[in-house]
Amino acid sequence: MTENIGRIIGNDVREITFRAAFGTEVFLGEILVAKDPSTEREFLLRIFNMRMGFEASDQDWPARTAGNMLTLEKGNIDFDLSDQQRRLFKLGICKSLGYVEGGIFKKPKTMPAHFGGVRRAREEDLKLLETFMGDVYVGKLRSGEKLVNIPVGVHSKDFPSHVGIFATTGMGKSNLMKRLAASGMVNGTTGLLIFDPHGEYYDGGGEGRMGLNHHPEARERLKVYSARKLTGPHNPIKVSSKEIEVDDLLHLYDFSGAQKDALASAKRVYGDNWVTSLHDLEVQELARDLENTFESTLWVIRRKLKNLFSYDLLHRDNSISITGDIISSLEEGMTVLVDTSCMGESEELLISIVIARSVFKRYKDTYAKPDKFRNIIPVLITMEEAQRVLGGIAHGDKGKRRNIFTTIAREGRKFKVGLCAISQQPKLIDEEILSQFNTLFILGLADRKDRDMLTYSAKQDISGLGTEIQMLMPGEALITSPSAPFALPVNIDLYEDYMKKYTGGSEKIMDREVERGSALLDSFF
Repeated sequence: MTENIGRIIGNDVREITFRAAFGTEVFLGEILVAKDPSTEREFLLRIFNMRMGFEASDQDWPARTAGNMLTLEKGNIDFDLSDQQRRLFKLGICKSLGYVEGGIFKKPKTMPAHFGGVRRAREEDLKLLETFMGDVYVGKLRSGEKLVNIPVGVHSKDFPSHVGIFATTGMGKSNLMKRLAASGMVNGTTGLLIFDPHGEYYDGGGEGRMGLNHHPEARERLKVYSARKLTGPHNPIKVSSKEIEVDDLLHLYDFSGAQKDALASAKRVYGDNWVTSLHDLEVQELARDLENTFESTLWVIRRKLKNLFSYDLLHRDNSISITGDIISSLEEGMTVLVDTSCMGESEELLISIVIARSVFKRYKDTYAKPDKFRNIIPVLITMEEAQRVLGGIAHGDKGKRRNIFTTIAREGRKFKVGLCAISQQPKLIDEEILSQFNTLFILGLADRKDRDMLTYSAKQDISGLGTEIQMLMPGEALITSPSAPFALPVNIDLYEDYMKKYTGGSEKIMDREVERGSALLDSFF
């Protein structure tokens, strides 16, 4: 019995259309194989749209037939459609992903023959994709609604070229991030810094959910800093006031021209102690020290600085700061979680900016020492709701200023510092900055403008996949990366299921993570 579910009827090298056999179910995103009998090439096709078709000389036949059926139904009379297996069919519209020739996967520079048979891809047809998988695993390959027993992973070596995770609320962004962090804790090939403004990653964020602290490797591979009390081992968040720059505050708060001048004057007059001086000194004394500055201006600044000290986050002693310990942990390939969930947004952003700048500076300074830099492990800095710090720069939006995150997006890859931007609204991220993200995890996105933005910036061609992206279920994703031959459809492991398999010792992925991670570390050293 033939495996064919259809035959090719057109169109061109970019779009292959096949007629499916009557009664055959096909699904959006399904991967199929079309074999060209004359060349023995096997093409991989991916369905991105479907249409209904019919054979009839009269184009009004479907509407007239449906009308007749409805009329007969009212009289409880059965309607028998003659020769329906011949007359009715579905059309599958596919992208050609490429073809296999001599055991090598090649880009689709040609197309299969007329009327070539189309069948569903078998696991052995897709095994070749394992050669493209990296050391950071996230789930299983997906073909339509069917899972294929092929682990999907991305390369940590691509992380300095930046990672984007984009999805509507509830589609699985946090679950994906926990899965990435779990893989990072196992293989240790990348230092992973996660800023968590929602308190989801440490203990799972809700009943029945598991967090990073539940991972067996957490004791040795996870460092946690938090401004709130947690149930397990953690350190309080403390940064030195001397680590704050004027531009940090300009990004967080709205200041008038006179207030900006006053901040610059305070930095010039008080040096590294400028923040504590503005907070501690009497306004009259500040007005005397900062020439041409009104007391009313200083009072406004004081009110805005008050919150920074109310959370007990800033320390006046420059030696008391978590940034040095965080950097050391990242350089050892650890995962560092900074839980800022109990802070106001401005204070949370300030802590993130100060720590991210310290990490970037250390790696940038190390770049000047080639022998040491050659062996340093890359770091990936994860920022939730990234549109807050990556929006509007290139378009001259005066409400947005260049900050450390935009600097990392533009320059980080040179210094092995990657940025992982997590957002529900990629359309709010500056286009030029979004184009710097070479690895994208695209989960369900309802907004067409968001999908279009990613279509323009993705490193693989995902044009035409907008409908599938809109239809993705929670946990389903497309991954585009420099190391993948095309946009890989994946079902992301549910973190809780992954943990059960990990602690039970029954998941072979773990062995692969450790094996590939060790090989990559050997390449560093």
